[in-house]
Order: sequence, then structure tokens, then C-alpha cells
Amino acid sequence: MNARHVDLLLALGVTVVLAVIVSSGQGGTEPASPLAYLWTLGLGLLMLLRRSHPLLVLLLTAAGFFSYYAAGFPAVGVAVPIAAALFSAAEMGHTRAAVLTGLGILAGATAYRVADNQDLAFVLGYELMSHVALIAAVIALGHSVRTTRQLRLRRDQVARLLSRQRLLDDDARIREDRLSLARDLHDSIGHSLAVASLYAGLAREQQSEDSQREHSLVMVKTAVSEALAHLRRTVRVLRGGADDSAVPGLEDLPSLVAAPRQAGYEVDLDVERVLVTPAVGSAVYRLVQEAVTNVLKHSTGRSIQVRVATDPSDSATVVTVSDDGANPPTPHFRLGHGLSGMRERVNDLGGELSVEADETGWRVVARFPEEDR
Repeated sequence: MNARHVDLLLALGVTVVLAVIVSSGQGGTEPASPLAYLWTLGLGLLMLLRRSHPLLVLLLTAAGFFSYYAAGFPAVGVAVPIAAALFSAAEMGHTRAAVLTGLGILAGATAYRVADNQDLAFVLGYELMSHVALIAAVIALGHSVRTTRQLRLRRDQVARLLSRQRLLDDDARIREDRLSLARDLHDSIGHSLAVASLYAGLAREQQSEDSQREHSLVMVKTAVSEALAHLRRTVRVLRGGADDSAVPGLEDLPSLVAAPRQAGYEVDLDVERVLVTPAVGSAVYRLVQEAVTNVLKHSTGRSIQVRVATDPSDSATVVTVSDDGANPPTPHFRLGHGLSGMRERVNDLGGELSVEADETGWRVVARFPEEDR
């Protein structure tokens, strides 16, 4: 049932109730004037305007009440004729106006009856209290209906906002998962392919040395197999499967630098006994992996230094990766996916990353604060 139907039923109810009271002849035995019934119809029709013009309906009802009695029509009480208008005003948010109107009508009617020398005990005792109770009840009911409606609307708004926030959180989590997968895919496969490219070049240079060439080709095959394994795991995760791969950490750094060392690079790995969380340990591993990959792909140097230590001044974990590749006095480098991924990993853990290059080589330095370990 919509609001229009409710108003039609209320208008019909007001008309019928007042007509029954008028016809009951409370004020005497003479039949009521047809104008009295016309008055009841007018008060009923006002209910059709109660939502759009609640104050006007309240004012016209009060004026109609006094005009009804001024015309000498049969008594219909005080509270009943104005109850619907008071309820409507309170329901539409005009509770104060409803209270003042109800008190004004009640005071005027009571003063008139007292001046007319009616029984004070009946007027001020029984009738006054019953009228006050009825007026207070209909105003309270209207206010309650409005409050309940507002609470329902706010609850619906909160539900919509929470639903929207959940969607935003889901989108943010999906973007973060995609970014994490992209970083892992770039770092792991990029490193494996860089190693494969390195040993493929060595194999080409070692055509006359069968044993060394065989070893290089084995390393190429191993690196490509690792890249394919990383790719299969990533595809499985993207298809909704679980990532069952072990999280790399500081303990995996020796195996990470084994391939460059076997390829002829001088690798100096110095890892102090530092306590880090798995998240920091994995970030350190990926950072070193990407930095070593960049050396293999871009540097002219043959020496790599990797150091993981604790800064005694603030207990931060400091990771340094450098090489001896020569650079121009003012080297220029492009911020690609690898460097962006390193910076994102470090920033996600509250750390700082710096990448420098000069004529003595490249240096990647990351700091992870103590509280993030």
C-alpha cells in the first residue's frame, strides 16, 4: 500500500468517525444540521494534503474546530476532531507546532466551558485529562512514526555505504594482489631468464670446451625450467588456486647468488644474524634478486657485493647491493618495472629505498625499520 492509499483511508476514517459522533447527538436531541456533516467531510478531505502541506492542514483544522462550535453544531469533543491533524503534523516533522496547536485548542475550549458555567469537576477533571492524554498520544505516535522512518532510512544508507565500502575494499585487495603477483612474476622470471641468457652467452663462447659448454647449457635449462615453474604457479593463482610455493627469505640468498658466481662473477655475500619477519625476509630476497638481475642484464662489472646488516644507531635492517660496473660521470637510468617493484616492496613495509649510480658502479640501499620486523 502506497502513501496515497494511506491518506485516502485516513481521510475516509476521519470523515466516518466524526460523522458518527455528530449523528450521536451528544449536544442535544435535535438532528444535526447537514452543514455539520459537510464540516466532517471537509476535515476528512484535508487529510489528502497532510503530507504536502502539514502546517496548513493543522491551521485549517484548528480554524474549523472553533468555527464548528461557533455555528452551534452538536458537541464532538475536543481531541477527536483535531487528532488526525496533530498526528500528521508530528509525522511530517512539525512536532512543536502540533504541541502548541493542541495546547491552544485545549486551553480555548476549556476556558469557554468554564465561562459557560459547566461542571468544573467534569470539565477540569475527567474530560481535560482524557483530552490531554489523547492529544499527547497522537502527537507522540506521529513523532514515533517519523523517527522510525528516519532510522530505517539511515539504516538503509549505512547498509548501502557499507556495501559500497566492501566493494571498494575488494577492488583494492584485488589490485594489491595483482600488483604483488606482477612484482613476483617480474622478479622471479626476470632473474631466471637473465641467468639463462648469461649462460647461453657463455655456452656460445665455450664451443671448443665441451665440459664447460655442457655445464652452461645445463644451467640454461635449469633457469628456463625455474621460469616455467614460476609461470605455472602464477597462472594457478590467477585461476583461483592456492599459492603453495615457499616464501623465500634470508636463508635463500646463498642459492640466489650461486648462478652468477658459477658464471664467473665475483660475489661477496655478507649476511649478519638479523631477526626479521617473513614479510621483511621475503622483501629482502626479492630486492637482492632484482638488483642482481639488473647487474647481469645491464652492468659491465664482474663484481657484486650483497650485504645485510643491522644499523646500530636505530636497529634498522639495511640491505646493500652494489657492483663495480663503470658508468658515465652523470649516469642516466630509466625507472622501469624492476626499480618500481623494489620501491613498492620497501615502502609497503615502512622502509626507504635509494638507487644510485656513478663511475664506480651501481648501489641499491634499502632500510627496513625495527618496528616492522
